[in-house]
Amino acid sequence: MTSGRGTPGQAEIRVRPMLESDIEAVARIGSLSSQTPWTEVSVLTYFLREDTIFAVAEEGENGPLIGFAALLLAPPESDVLDIVVETACRGRGVGYALLDGICDLALIKGVDTIFLEVRPSNTPARRLYDKLGFTPIGVRKGYYTDPREDAVSMVRRRHIIPLHRE
Repeated sequence: MTSGRGTPGQAEIRVRPMLESDIEAVARIGSLSSQTPWTEVSVLTYFLREDTIFAVAEEGENGPLIGFAALLLAPPESDVLDIVVETACRGRGVGYALLDGICDLALIKGVDTIFLEVRPSNTPARRLYDKLGFTPIGVRKGYYTDPREDAVSMVRRRHIIPLHRE
């Protein structure tokens, strides 16, 4: 699907659609690195839904999983459920590769508008979203708990080019 160079001396980052065999690793990453922990049951539940897509990041070809992203689809729109990167792998472009890759998957599924929420205090995530073309559209008061914080709602719109059929 997509790949990134990684940083010097480190393996290439490869992003691909999630497989059922990835559920345990995704749940582990989601339980340790996400503010809203994922369990194997919750990952499996969303994975089996027709309206959800997951992408995973691995180090190199068939390397260990180091992150995942999940989108809830309602074409032509979708919502980012989560983007989670192993703590030790942050700052290496994994989040960028994951979000860029899952946005491409969403486009294939007929999605041209993607929404997400982010804490105003999460500066690294906000920079990432800006780089990928997300723009702020509003504030959701008291959206987050633990700690309580508003959310900045953001959107990215891309034009879907219909395939020409002869």
